[in-house]
Amino acid sequence: MDQDSASLGYLEVNHPSEHASVPASADPTPAPRERSSSDSPKASLEGKIGVTDHSAYMSPKLRSVLLWERPVISAAHLAGSLTLVFLCRWVSLLNLVSGLFVLGISGSFIYVNGLLAFNRVTNKSGGRPLEKYYSRSAEFVHVDTDTLHRRVDYVTDGLNVVLTELAKVVLIENNKRSLKYIGIFYAVWTLRTWFATTTLLAMILVSLFAVPRLYIDNQTLIDAQVAKANGLVQEHVEKGRQMAQEQWNKVEGFAKSKGLLKKSEIKTE
Repeated sequence: MDQDSASLGYLEVNHPSEHASVPASADPTPAPRERSSSDSPKASLEGKIGVTDHSAYMSPKLRSVLLWERPVISAAHLAGSLTLVFLCRWVSLLNLVSGLFVLGISGSFIYVNGLLAFNRVTNKSGGRPLEKYYSRSAEFVHVDTDTLHRRVDYVTDGLNVVLTELAKVVLIENNKRSLKYIGIFYAVWTLRTWFATTTLLAMILVSLFAVPRLYIDNQTLIDAQVAKANGLVQEHVEKGRQMAQEQWNKVEGFAKSKGLLKKSEIKTE
């Protein structure tokens, strides 16, 4: 008996391990929200500032609207935006929103209390007429947390890109970039004196919906013309720089000949 028990002591007993891996499907903990690049501002800036494809800054839905992938939806967005812009030209936006709320709430108030009064006169039982809607308001009014986080991420990424670009322009990181933005803002400043603000906003909206599609359809021709124009601009800039340098050399030589400008002595130690 002792021998049997001793021999049994060498047998391996498979005990369930306390640290055994649990299948992923059995984990009751919900998966965390996927973090976007805006959760780490440094990674967002490093990953997006150097991107040449500006459509990467847009959400797929916005890109679909601006590129007219579904013409009916894009036309509806453009028409609605233009209507809102021109409506603000004659009507105050605050007055418009307040008026819509007054009309909407007044209509609901009259409907609910009128129906309640009618039910009391006719001896009909029932709750408030719109009770089924506000009891289910969480289904169609409340904002989903993950959806809101994703929208905020898109806005944060866009603001980071715009603010970083603006800082580079204002701090003159690159002369050509800063001169380009000076020209753009000067053009907007000049156009503002020619057109009303609402007309200028309408032109910008139409350009946002028209230019991306036109560029994609005629990319080769537009790139060739832009490259040609850039070459001409660079040529004129180089000529201007050379002329300015020649004039400066003449002025410097004249000043030196008259003793107005002396070379600083180079000290050697």
